[in-house]
Amino acid sequence: MNGQIRVPEVRVVFKDGSQEIIKTSQAIKMAEQEGLDLIEVQPTATPPVCKMDNYGKLQYKLDKNDRDRKKKSKPTALKELRFHPNTDKHDFDFKAAHLEEFLRKGNRVRATVVFLGRSIIYKDKGYELVERLTERLSNVSNREGTPKFEGKKLFVYFEPDKKKIEVYERMLAKMNKEQQNKEAEN
Repeated sequence: MNGQIRVPEVRVVFKDGSQEIIKTSQAIKMAEQEGLDLIEVQPTATPPVCKMDNYGKLQYKLDKNDRDRKKKSKPTALKELRFHPNTDKHDFDFKAAHLEEFLRKGNRVRATVVFLGRSIIYKDKGYELVERLTERLSNVSNREGTPKFEGKKLFVYFEPDKKKIEVYERMLAKMNKEQQNKEAEN
């Protein structure tokens, strides 16, 4: 900006959109006469591209755009459910349904298989459980990476997939509608 620009010549883009290559000192003087700043917008070009604008207002606009972008972005929470290598089918289905619900709401999910005491010798059951869970949640999510072992815990992360969730929601709505139609007939 202004005196920090050290190259001898710059390409200046004026308010009306016209461009001109002029000496840097002359461009700075022209900007000062108009009560504006000379701001370097493309330093890697030959010669560097500058524009005349109010630096304070430009910073304000950029900050405002960032704030608006942050407001629109939804923070994702990380939800976790714990399993054991000997988890029964009913418990597995119940917990998997909860994970599915969390994913449909847009949250990231961590499934943890906890090995207590000597159950660490059943690592293969833990990996098998993770594969079943991955298959079960494949209609609403994508698995992030491979399962990781830390101490006596096996972790796996799932990220919600918006397209898959939309398809799944439509399928559920269709099934509910068909069921209501059958009940109405009876």
